[in-house]
Amino acid sequence: MGLTITNISAVLKKIIVPVVQSQLRKESLLFDKIKKNVGVTVTNNTIYIPVRSGRHSGIYSVAEGTEPYSGKSKYEQPYTSVKYAFGTLELTDQALEAASDNIKAIASILSTEIQALKDDFRMDLNRQLHGAGAGKLCQTNGTGSAATTLIVDTAPHGGDATDYLVEGMYIQIGTGSAVQISSVDSATQVTLATASSWADDTVITKANAAEAMGLAGIIDDGDNVATIQAITRSAAPWACSYVEDTSATLTEAYMINLYLKTLKFGGAKAVLAGETLFSKYGQLLTSLKKTADLKEVLSGGWKGLEFMNGIPVVCDFDTWSGYMQFVDFDALTIAEMSKPFAWLEADAHGGILKRSASNRTIWEGTLKYYFNLVGKKFKSSGRLSGKGA
Repeated sequence: MGLTITNISAVLKKIIVPVVQSQLRKESLLFDKIKKNVGVTVTNNTIYIPVRSGRHSGIYSVAEGTEPYSGKSKYEQPYTSVKYAFGTLELTDQALEAASDNIKAIASILSTEIQALKDDFRMDLNRQLHGAGAGKLCQTNGTGSAATTLIVDTAPHGGDATDYLVEGMYIQIGTGSAVQISSVDSATQVTLATASSWADDTVITKANAAEAMGLAGIIDDGDNVATIQAITRSAAPWACSYVEDTSATLTEAYMINLYLKTLKFGGAKAVLAGETLFSKYGQLLTSLKKTADLKEVLSGGWKGLEFMNGIPVVCDFDTWSGYMQFVDFDALTIAEMSKPFAWLEADAHGGILKRSASNRTIWEGTLKYYFNLVGKKFKSSGRLSGKGA
């Protein structure tokens, strides 16, 4: 008897996926580092983050016989919503039918596709965790009128403008309707499946984007996100991180001053930088090299760069351009309402494949992750921005 769709779902879920998961690349640096569900409560689709926002007001030194005033600490309960991320794969009915009598053949068909889906899902989460919740992928370069050729620039991470665009992806150009990318033609150009119109410098996001908060929004003083976790930053200094955004060349003095500000509240545990500023920091250390007994930490590719108190300086390619993020990982957590990359069940019996609503010859399987990044404390992290090389 051949395998049924239910059998194939079981193979996909219980046998193939765990094997593939163990082979995942570890390139989603930020996503892998942040601890999950620490110091938060998830109720329904809301995340609550209790915080102490003010010192105790009942501390006095008084003369003998004088009664001290009483007081209390100040507490807040910020909150934010859970975000829902999905990754969906497609399998043709013909491919499944051809492999229905051979579990190895099924594994061969599925393993590569599942690996690609999970790897790219993690990488997209890493992109989101560097952002400010708006989901910007890049922006238009020039206007278009009923056109299919789209020229783009200004990707947040400063790399190729099309780095976050993928053939087959549905995007929105500003508030326009969703349109599919037919091909990615170069570092600055894509071809659209449907003619669209746009103005210059219009922000491009994924279709219907409602993305998680990221470091650019949490390590901020209101420039990127004015209201964080239901707290208006202009009225709550404790919810503002230290930000140095003067347009200038990166120097060690800027880094030292910012780190010392965070240190008063616990201190950053790592510094994240994109390719350009990571390279610049390595060049700043050239003066520390010795002509004899050269240590690996400052040789060649500057493997293992460190800063004050031995905190690591790490290259994360999703870090926003011109930013150096001084991150206190203890002040962050990913609040989860589901396990990462769990299967979205397609039926009541645990099956994970269902027919496509638009094509009955295609079966779909969907991975899900219900989560958001939250800040438990803001002043122990800081940001240098506007810093060129």
